[in-house]
Amino acid sequence: MKGSRTLLTTGALVVAFVLFLFVNLIGNATLGGARLDLTKEGLYTLSPGSRSLAAGLVEPVTLKLYYSSRQAADIPTLKTYADRVQGLLREFANASGGKLQVQIVNPEPFSETEDEAVAAGLQGAMLKSGETIYFGLVATGSTDERSVVPFLDPERETSLEYDVARMIYKLGRPDRPVVALISGLPLEGEAALPFPGGSSQQPPWVVYEQLKEVFDVKPVELTAQVLPEDTDLLLVVHPKGISEATQYAIDQYVLKGGHALIFVDPHCERDLPPRDPTNPMAQFQAERASNLARLFRAWGFQMPEDTVVGDRDLAVRVQAGGRSQSKEVDYVLWLGLGREQVDADDVVTADLGKMLLASAGHLEPLDGATTQFEPLLRTTDQAELVEQAKIQFMPDPEKLLAEYQPGGRVLTLAARVRGPCKSAFPDGPPKPALPPDAEPPAEAPPVTGLAESAQPIEVLVVADADMLGDDLWVQMQNLFGQRMAIPIASNGDFVIHALDNLSGSNELISLRSRASFDRPFERIESIRKEAEQRLLAREQALQDELTQTERRLSDLQSKKDDQSSLILSPEQKAEIDRFQEQRVATRKELRDVRHDLNKDIDRLEAWIKALNIGAVPLLVGALAVGLGLRAGRRRSA
Repeated sequence: MKGSRTLLTTGALVVAFVLFLFVNLIGNATLGGARLDLTKEGLYTLSPGSRSLAAGLVEPVTLKLYYSSRQAADIPTLKTYADRVQGLLREFANASGGKLQVQIVNPEPFSETEDEAVAAGLQGAMLKSGETIYFGLVATGSTDERSVVPFLDPERETSLEYDVARMIYKLGRPDRPVVALISGLPLEGEAALPFPGGSSQQPPWVVYEQLKEVFDVKPVELTAQVLPEDTDLLLVVHPKGISEATQYAIDQYVLKGGHALIFVDPHCERDLPPRDPTNPMAQFQAERASNLARLFRAWGFQMPEDTVVGDRDLAVRVQAGGRSQSKEVDYVLWLGLGREQVDADDVVTADLGKMLLASAGHLEPLDGATTQFEPLLRTTDQAELVEQAKIQFMPDPEKLLAEYQPGGRVLTLAARVRGPCKSAFPDGPPKPALPPDAEPPAEAPPVTGLAESAQPIEVLVVADADMLGDDLWVQMQNLFGQRMAIPIASNGDFVIHALDNLSGSNELISLRSRASFDRPFERIESIRKEAEQRLLAREQALQDELTQTERRLSDLQSKKDDQSSLILSPEQKAEIDRFQEQRVATRKELRDVRHDLNKDIDRLEAWIKALNIGAVPLLVGALAVGLGLRAGRRRSA
């Protein structure tokens, strides 16, 4: 009996082992690209927009991945990323219905495929062994138009799907929408100034380069009287100094059904006026605000002037205090928006990650407006309004935090405006300005324009133009001689999503940059912010007291009969003694604040560590004990 039981057990093990091998072999052959995405945000699932884009290709596209698999075998990080890339490309191909072809090429050294990779524009990386490794992507359309990623940097894994989707979109569409760009900022880059000491040449902004990959961008002057006839979309960025004639052209374009994305700003930090050597203060006194108040009123909302938005709960930490006393502090005017600050129901913002804004304004709907005002980006209910005059020269992050006063209401930073409206120019187009001594022209036939919208307007407005600046959403890196932008925020995605939505296509809307989602310990952050504000307020008070005491000492000294005497009067000694005692007491209070801050945070972190370290083993142990007791009861039965 015992021998039969042993034989049965051995046979069962053999059968189980054979089944294990069989299932693994079949699974490897048929389910190589299958995976289960359990991440909260679905970071590793091909988005619906990608599938729709691939399925809707008009022209065939070929994606050729050059990957030196043998050289990458000893680089685990690159090998894992290569598997991720190949899996993603196969998913795109499966969704395209045969329109998208994927080829994997292994460019061995001194082979024709290596020459082909180099000719296509790929950049090889030199290994310590002396061999060259290739890992790049070449996309080709039906007209031999080509898009190349010289080297697939693993640091851009978060943007992989979006980068591939843009390549497919660019090559699979014979025509691209035309975007008329009116900008008061140098998005296209700036040439070097001709005189000695002039600024060096500035490259185009990353957001502008992204726009040109997806759209046909046509720049328009701030004084233009008409927009290009083939305009499909209108993009307006910081329209400082825009003429009335151009505003009228925008008005009529929107009333006729044209869609627009507009960035205005009450204090544009990226608007850097040229320096005047004869007047150093001119740069700080120059106007840096932009608004389209006349158009906005006609569309049913406004952007209040002379104020910027601060929010302690969204503040970005910056270095402040100078070189000798540099320290990190929350800058309440630089806002890091999270998932709770974007509209999850709007296709433009539904899948965005973190966004960064600087010295932004806010938008408000007007009473009696005929349009709908739908907030897209917003603050917390702790936001405050700061006078623009306080930051006109050199803003002080510490002082702004110390003086912070929560306003108790949520402010809108960006909004979608839609619905019927009337023209901002009810009397027709503005008359051109004439020189003082010029004779008025002969009466011309009146130019007729729309007095009200022919169909509901569709406009997206953002009260911040700084968010387009490279330093707020990308990190620039030089990889094998190539200038590469690594996104750290979703600012660029917002622009592309917004324009793509306004163009009538929703295929790129659901694509997300897969940016890393910060999950801060909110309770710890709240404790730190509250204590830090108390600390800075006391520091500011101490500094004010020091200034007042020094002024008092100066007054006492000036009242002495003998101005040359170096002997301190009793009043001066008493004043100094009083201040020293008060300074000691204040420093003690500051130490107590810091101690309380660290004590509360340490206590909370200890609980979190205990739960993370102890909870899982305890849970597993409890489960094991329960299973053991259950098995014991069965044996007893």
